[in-house]
Amino acid sequence: MILSELKIGETASIININSIEPVMRKKLLNLGFLPKAKIQLLRVAPLGDPIAIRCANSAIALRKSIAKQIIVER
Repeated sequence: MILSELKIGETASIININSIEPVMRKKLLNLGFLPKAKIQLLRVAPLGDPIAIRCANSAIALRKSIAKQIIVER
């Protein structure tokens, strides 16, 4: 399952972010997007992009194109 498929309020664990370009992957890793990290979908913008994610006690806005590259499991 990919991160963009979560519904508001659902939580999941990150499995893989290797398909993201290296510069963005490094930024996400620094923000706590590590394997096995728990994440929660907080909000979706009215037009569907961006989405708000809670990871490591921080709220982060991500573009949907990036969220589609993050593999998670419930």
